[in-house]
Amino acid sequence: MDKLARIQRILDSGTKDDKISIIESLSQSSDQEVINKIIAKLDDSEIEIRGEAFSSLFLNKNDISKFLIDALSSENKNIKAFSALVLANRGDANAMPELELLSKDSSSMVESCALGALEYLRTNKSSKKT
Repeated sequence: MDKLARIQRILDSGTKDDKISIIESLSQSSDQEVINKIIAKLDDSEIEIRGEAFSSLFLNKNDISKFLIDALSSENKNIKAFSALVLANRGDANAMPELELLSKDSSSMVESCALGALEYLRTNKSSKKT
């Protein structure tokens, strides 16, 4: 079984601890498929797994912004909302145009997260200039 298939199997049907462990171990991946699988876990039914996915994406030192920005157009409100927050926490001002669009989302949760992310990025940007 190849590495990606093993990761997918664990993320789909592993125990909560196995899922957390595999997400943790992938926190420095730059592989688009792996990152997208972690992003998908932002909609897991278990809060601990969603939290681990969030942490893993936030702490990833690679340039994964494009994958996170792409996730903002997901059909899933949790993936959109949490991706917006990850981008904000990563200080990714490149996401601001897409976050502007999300600030008018039909989901109040997505809208709130997008507005919060925009405000955070704007504040962060202006405080760096001084």
